[in-house]
Parts: sequence; C-alpha cells; structure tokens
Amino acid sequence: MARDTHRWHAHFYDGQTAQPHTVQIEVLANGLEIIFSDRPSEIWTYGSFRQTEGFHSGELVRFEKNDTFGQALVIDDVQILEVIRERNPISGFHNPRLRRYRVPLVGFSLVSSVFIIWLLYGHILPVFIDGIARIAPVAWEESLGRSVVAYIAPKEDRCQDEIYTEVFDEIDARLTAPTNLPYTFRIYVVKNAQVNAFALPGGYMAITTGFLKRVKSAEQIAGVIAHEMQHVVQRHGTRAVLREMSTRALIAAISGGGEGLDYVLDGAALVGALRFSRDHESSADIEGMKMILDANIDPKGMVEAFEILLEIMGDMPDGLVYASTHPLTKNRIRSLSPYLDSLKVDPIPIVSDSTWARFAQAIRAGQCKRADEQKAPTTQKSE
Repeated sequence: MARDTHRWHAHFYDGQTAQPHTVQIEVLANGLEIIFSDRPSEIWTYGSFRQTEGFHSGELVRFEKNDTFGQALVIDDVQILEVIRERNPISGFHNPRLRRYRVPLVGFSLVSSVFIIWLLYGHILPVFIDGIARIAPVAWEESLGRSVVAYIAPKEDRCQDEIYTEVFDEIDARLTAPTNLPYTFRIYVVKNAQVNAFALPGGYMAITTGFLKRVKSAEQIAGVIAHEMQHVVQRHGTRAVLREMSTRALIAAISGGGEGLDYVLDGAALVGALRFSRDHESSADIEGMKMILDANIDPKGMVEAFEILLEIMGDMPDGLVYASTHPLTKNRIRSLSPYLDSLKVDPIPIVSDSTWARFAQAIRAGQCKRADEQKAPTTQKSE
C-alpha cells in the first residue's frame, strides 16, 4: 500500500523542558511518526498515547504519552483525527465527522439518558467513592501511590543529594511533629525543568528542580509541601483515582472488552486523573496553612510561594504544569491573608542561613545525585 505523505505541523513537549519543539506528524497504520529536524524520528504506537484535548470545535488536538510523564503532541488541525480513524479504525480516537450530527443526537440522548447520568454520577458514584476512600487502608493507598509515582518521578530522575535530604527531612519533621498522621511521607526531588509539585495517594510526593529554582526560602517550600500533604491527608488523590478507576471499569464492562479492564489499573493512565477541584485546592490551602502555624513556621512563605506560581502562570502558561492539576487563582491567595497575623510567637526558621545557601547553590548548579526509591527522605508516623 502506498504510504500517505500528508503531514501535519505540531508542537512536541518532551516532558523535561517548557519549550515546545516544532515537528511534523505522519499518520501510519500502527501509530504516529514524529519527525524532528535535529534527530531521528520516533513512532508513538496506538495504545501508547491518549487524546486529552480536541473533542470540541475550536480546540487544539492534544495527545499525551502514557508511559512518559509530560510528553505531549499539540496539533492545530482536527482533520488528523479523521485520518487516524481511516488508517486504524480501532484506535478509538474522537471522530470529528460526528460533530454535524451533534444537535439531533444530543437531543435524543438527553431525553433517554440525562436522568441515569444525573443519578449515577451526581449521587450514587460520589457517595460510593467517598465511602471507599474514607475506609481504604493506608497500605492500600501506599500501593496505589507506588503504582503511579514511577511515571511522575522516574527513578533515574530522582535527586538524592545530602543537602536536599537535609532540608526536606527538616521540613517534613517540622510539619508532621504536631500531628498524629498515619502516613509515611516520601518526598522526591525530581530533575525536571517544568514547574510542578505532586501529591499521590499514600504519602508519595514529588517536587521538580524547576520549581525549586523559583523559590527563595525553605518556608516557601514548606508552604507548598504542607498544601500537598493535605491532599494526601484528605485523600483527594485517592478519591480522584477511585473515580477514574470506576469510570474506566464501567466503560470496560459496557464495551465488553477484556483488555479495557487491564487499562483500569494502568498507572500511567491514572496520572491524568490527579487533577484537583477548586474546592479541594481551597481546603488543602486552609488546612495546610494550619499545619504551618502549628509548626511555628512563618506563614508568609506559603503565600509567597503561591504568588510566585501565579506570576509564572502569566509568563509561561504552557510550561506551568502545576496550574493544570492545581487550579490557582488570586482569590485562593487572598483567602490565606487573614492567617498571616495568626502566629502568636515569633516563627522559628526551618533551616539556618548557611544550610539554605548550600541548598540554593546546589539547585542553581543543577546538582542531582541519582538514588533509588528507598533513600527518599521519610518521616514514619504511627497508625
């Protein structure tokens, strides 16, 4: 069969830097060939990536790699979806040709299914998920977190320099000392230019060197870590993953595809579920700030950290992955202002000036001593 030479211009995000690369895309029978100008092309086979945007008129088409966190292709021509379906009808991507039938189809579908959807997703599923999340054993959450952390913080990208361990151990100890939480927090420093921080079920957390280059103090880092700890404590990630798993299981059951059940527990696919609502973000802000105050840490650090993130959002929206998973607004920052004068005693610095200077120098220099998972800084709390 003659090979279709029609190509699409696209932007490729490599998951390591915020700068997109201009590439060309060719649709093959087994996947997409990404053609670079400065290195050999590579092929994304169907099943190794998923469509995350481009379902509605006017949207850019976005594909994200399942097994490589942050890698994405953005194409401004929706016709690529039609060619993909022609080349591989079972690829499962959105069919833009169906858009012309949306009005009559939507009318019919609303009459027959709106009540079922409202009942299932608006009432039954949230209650079921909240109930499961509340009683889920911490050991199960930890197992779930482990299955996802490999994609967010690959072992080969984790930094275990002594100065990083020293600072994060101290932050961890200060924040958790006044509490009796059933979690062992594992904080990974990940060598990545993107600005991001993540909390996973069971106490796993990751923060990028791109993020750490932007902050000015250990107190600012502590503000972000306290916020992420609250996502763990309030089980926001666990609820999000359970909701995604439930939806995938339902789709697999309806479609009758056995391979769909394997996808339900795919760690790479579950990464996309970790997007928190504004209510969850606000709750993590307030309770995280309370952790800061209980630890006698300067509360201005959390506000300053969020102000830095908000400023970055204006400068480089494509590069700030944090904003896609943690909706950040000026109102959230303003809601923390009343707490700035709540500390009744002078705040106690987290680390000495000399320790912070060594930490900041290491981050600026790009230091990253590779280490395995077991060497991550942890704080053990009794259950």
